[in-house]
Amino acid sequence: MSDDAVNNPHDRFVRRFLGEIDQVRQLVLWRLPPEVVAELDLDTIAPAKQSFVDQTLRESLSDLVFEVALAGGGEALVVLLFEHKSTPDAMTSFQVLRYIVGVLDQRQRDSLPLCSVIPIVLYHGVRPWNVARSLPELIDAPASLQPYVPSFTMPLIDLSCCTDEELRTESLFFAYMSLLKYIGRDELPERLPELLRLFRRLLPPATGLSSLETILRYLVSGTDRVTRDQLRTAVADALRIEGESLMPTIAEQWLKEGVEKGIEKGEWIGRIRTLQEVLSRKVDSVESLMSLQVSELQQLAGDLSEALPKEGR
Repeated sequence: MSDDAVNNPHDRFVRRFLGEIDQVRQLVLWRLPPEVVAELDLDTIAPAKQSFVDQTLRESLSDLVFEVALAGGGEALVVLLFEHKSTPDAMTSFQVLRYIVGVLDQRQRDSLPLCSVIPIVLYHGVRPWNVARSLPELIDAPASLQPYVPSFTMPLIDLSCCTDEELRTESLFFAYMSLLKYIGRDELPERLPELLRLFRRLLPPATGLSSLETILRYLVSGTDRVTRDQLRTAVADALRIEGESLMPTIAEQWLKEGVEKGIEKGEWIGRIRTLQEVLSRKVDSVESLMSLQVSELQQLAGDLSEALPKEGR
């Protein structure tokens, strides 16, 4: 995977929680048709032994690939492909087709039988997915030529269309889905205390500290919808019962250092993006700006501020 993809906070978060096989199993149960699930032995789900993806595809795909045996037995496998998107991308079906071909090509090279490939797209943008979901939608061909256009089913999980009632199910999986849904929304500050209390109740003790750090890192680097005080208050309240702090050392450290540093970054990023808009310049993405050090953000904001009166004359 490219450095850019690894540094993307959304991809990093999705890869982290889908690294837990229980969450992958829950996602499959949630969104694949019952007749498809019935054909799978979900107890055998495991990460694929290799990525199957060339460097070009790694620039645009999350590369989350799992293998699962068929419930009826035999050597055939179904490869589950998870592709994560935070903005609608009309070329997704074409990207996924290339990925499917890559999987099958690699299996042939390894002298393995070809198998079914199930691509699942997880989308958590603010607006509903409004672009093509299949190759026939991308290729403008007359009806007589449509049979020659590759076509496959690509399940799309559009979190923007999932209701709060559906996502409020008491499970760790749906807590992760809710956080993904609201990470870029103005309602995040309102939802955050409830979400963090849910994570506190459901995170398993054995991995709770690591998962908590992942969640806090994501809140620091993946959104500009919460202020320093809102995040500090929500985290402190969620990890406190009857006035006694239950916050582990790692969370305390993040409140004092990591969160404040991240929110400081968020404040500079907001200022930079506003100045870029005022100056009618290209507005950098939050992800690209998050990769910069605070000192670099300060310098960039200073340069933009100096340009403002000159271009405003």
